[in-house]
Amino acid sequence: MKTRIVVLMVFLGLLLSGYGFAQLDRSAEVSKLIAGLESASRVQRVNSAKVISRSGLQDQALYLKIADLLKAGYTHEYEKNHTDEMSWMCKALAASGNPQFRELLDEIAAKSPSVKLKRYAKQSSELIDDYAQRSQILNATDAWDEELSAEENRLVNMLKSDDIGLRRDAAKIIVRNVDNDEKVFAAVAFALSGMSKDFHSYSQYVDTMSWLCKALAASGDGKYIEALEQVHGNTQNLKLRSYASKALNALR
Repeated sequence: MKTRIVVLMVFLGLLLSGYGFAQLDRSAEVSKLIAGLESASRVQRVNSAKVISRSGLQDQALYLKIADLLKAGYTHEYEKNHTDEMSWMCKALAASGNPQFRELLDEIAAKSPSVKLKRYAKQSSELIDDYAQRSQILNATDAWDEELSAEENRLVNMLKSDDIGLRRDAAKIIVRNVDNDEKVFAAVAFALSGMSKDFHSYSQYVDTMSWLCKALAASGDGKYIEALEQVHGNTQNLKLRSYASKALNALR
């Protein structure tokens, strides 16, 4: 009897862990991004790098692919579009949060024929630890809502974090893809109201609040007018007032 109970407990543990893994499986997303990186279209390759840079993905094969593209391309003679592509690849590689890629980024920063690419490689190398922390926030599942998709839960994690850059990235994603659950927009409103009450005038703070205003406008829901009115009335910052005003006009 005792043996049967132990076997049953092991089976249930495997079943539950399998369910949790299925919830977090992003293999289809990774495959699509690798295909984008391998595309003959530079636009698709750059767009894939942009998505990776804010994705929180932790797939080793994906970042090894980016590393290979950088090794093959960073020494090419200066050409604007190619340099832009390599710069985005540096940022995408930093998004791995993996210090093993710092050596390659430092090599690019030292040896690239492009001053711009050297600068981006250096910045990316310095951001690896920050991206590791970001990835932990994006992939934290302890407070996930079962009614939301994995992507929506990641957006909520970003909006609830203390990282201003993550909040801004979340708002940008929401503006570009407005098909999100109402709970996501509620998290936007909560983040915006909190920042309005403890307002700071530095550039990134204002820019983040401006994007959050745009995200609320994208909701199309008039119930967020009050939150936007508070922002508009509580600040003298011209940029933020302008974005709050535009968002209000969109919802009225």
